[in-house]
Amino acid sequence: MESRDAGALSRRRVLGFAGAGAALLGVAPLLAACAPPRREGATGPGPVALGADVAVKRLRLALPSSLSSLDVGRESGVLNYMVACLAQESLLSVSPSGELGPGLATAWHQPDPTTYVYTLREGVRFADGTRLTPDDVVASIDEIRDPGNGNALAYAFAGVRDVRATGAHEVTLRLKAPDGAFLWNTSPGGLLVSSRAFLRRNRGRIGTARTLLLGTGPYRVTEFAADDHVSLERNPHWWGRRPPLENLELAFVPDAGTRLVAMKSGAIDGALGLAPDEARTWESTAEITYTGDRSVVALAFDTGKAPFDDPHVRRAIAHATDREGMVTGLLHGKAEVASALPSRDMWGSLLSPRAVRTAYAGIDLPAYDLDAARAELAKSSVPHGFTAEIHYPASGPQVGKAALALSGALKKIGVTLKVKEITLEQWVNELGSGKQALQFLWYFPVTGDPAELADAYLNAAATATDIAHYDNPKVNRALDRAKTETDPGRRGRDLMEALTTAGPDLPYLPLWWAQTATALSAAHVLLEPGPFAFIGPWATRVRAAA
Repeated sequence: MESRDAGALSRRRVLGFAGAGAALLGVAPLLAACAPPRREGATGPGPVALGADVAVKRLRLALPSSLSSLDVGRESGVLNYMVACLAQESLLSVSPSGELGPGLATAWHQPDPTTYVYTLREGVRFADGTRLTPDDVVASIDEIRDPGNGNALAYAFAGVRDVRATGAHEVTLRLKAPDGAFLWNTSPGGLLVSSRAFLRRNRGRIGTARTLLLGTGPYRVTEFAADDHVSLERNPHWWGRRPPLENLELAFVPDAGTRLVAMKSGAIDGALGLAPDEARTWESTAEITYTGDRSVVALAFDTGKAPFDDPHVRRAIAHATDREGMVTGLLHGKAEVASALPSRDMWGSLLSPRAVRTAYAGIDLPAYDLDAARAELAKSSVPHGFTAEIHYPASGPQVGKAALALSGALKKIGVTLKVKEITLEQWVNELGSGKQALQFLWYFPVTGDPAELADAYLNAAATATDIAHYDNPKVNRALDRAKTETDPGRRGRDLMEALTTAGPDLPYLPLWWAQTATALSAAHVLLEPGPFAFIGPWATRVRAAA
C-alpha cells in the first residue's frame, strides 16, 4: 500500500489492505472560501461568508478541564491531544472525517506483512528552526518504546521489532508479527514526533511549564501554566500553508457557569468540548456545532471483585439503567444509545454497515425494567442489596447526571449507590487502579479502528486497560486473531465475534455514543468539523467570518 500527496487515500482503500485507515488533516481540501454550506448540526441563521485571507490575530477559547502536562505520553486525555496536535505531527495524520493521508511522511509502503517503510517530507523544520531527520523519528519512537520511560503510548509500539533510519529521507519499522491496525499507531494517536536533541536534553521534563513541547506543527507553545492556561503562536517554520490564526489562548475553565459568563462578557471567543446539555444554554450567545465524536460512555464493572463478579448483580444494574432516558432527558437527543463500546461508524470497510447493524442488534443487553432488576438481584449473592460508590470527572457534568439518575433507580431495588465528583486527573488515575469496583469508562477514540476499544478493554492480555478485569478465553482468542489478521473481512468478523460474545457477559454496560459541541463567536468559523477534527492541527482551519 502506498499514499502520496497527489491524492489522500480513501478510508476504504486503506482499510482494504491494512484493516485500519486515517488521512491528512492539513492537506485535505478546505471548504470553499465564500458562502460555504451551513455546518451540519449548527445553530444560527444559516450560511456564513468567510474572510478567507483575513488574519485572525488572536482566538481565546475555554477548555472544560485543566491539564497537568502537555506531553500525551504522560497524560493522554483528549484535551491533551487538542493542544499537542497543534505543535507536533506524526508520520501519518487523521482528517476530521477519519481518513488516512500524508503527514511527516509523504508516502509509505509495506514490502512484506511485517515491514513498513515511510518516505519523509523534505524541508521540514522544527519550531526551533532545526531540520527534521529520520533519526528524530527513530528517537521519538524509541522514547515511547523505552520501558524505563513509562510512556503511556508504549502499547502502540510493543509489537515493533526495530526501527531504523534507512535513507536520507526514509524510516523503516519492522514488526514481530503482522498487525492489521499498525498504521494507526503512526498517526497522532500513537506518535507525536520531536527532535532527538530535545528529547535527550529534557527527558522527564517534557510538557512541563518550563520545557513545553518541540514539534514541527503549525503552532508552537509559548506558555503553559498547569491548571490555568496554555498559549500558542503561529510557527514560522511550518512546512504547510500559513494559517490565518496567529495566536491561540486556551483557558482551563472547569466551571460551566464561569465559561458562559466569560463568553457573554467577551473575555473568550468560544469553548471546546461542551456537553450537549450545557451547549443549549450557549445558543443565544454563540454559534454551536454538534459533531458525533465516536466517544462512548459506559459503566465498567470489576468482574474480579464482589459483588460485581456476580453476573446477576451486573444484570440487575443494567436493568435499572434507563439508557434511552439518559439520551433523551439528559443529553437532549444529542447522542445515541450505545450497543457496544465501538460506535457503528468505526468499522469502515471491515464490515458493511448492514452487517454491523445486524450484529449490534443481536447483542443481548438488558432493557430498562425495574421489576426485572429486582428479580436479578434476588437471584444474586446479595439479594437484600448492597452499597457501592461511583466517581465521575468534574469535566463531565452529563456523566454525573447519569450517575445520579442511576443512583435514584437503584435505590428503588434496594441498592445504595454513592455518587462523587472528582477532578479529571483523579478520575483518570483511578481507571484500572483497582480502587473502584464500579467506574465510568468515558473514551474518545483517536483512531478509526474498532480494535482501539475492543482489544484494549476486553482482552485479558491488555492488563493496563482492561479495567473490568474481564477474562473470557473465546473473546481473547478472537481478539488475538484480529491482531495478526490483515484481511479486512476476516479481521472484522474476529472483532465482531469478540464484541458479541462479551456483550451479554456485561463487563461493560455501554450507555451512549456522544456528540461534542463547539461554541464560537459569530466572528469566527471552524472549517470541517468531524469526529476526528481535534486530533490534528485544527486551529489551521479557523477562519474569520466576513
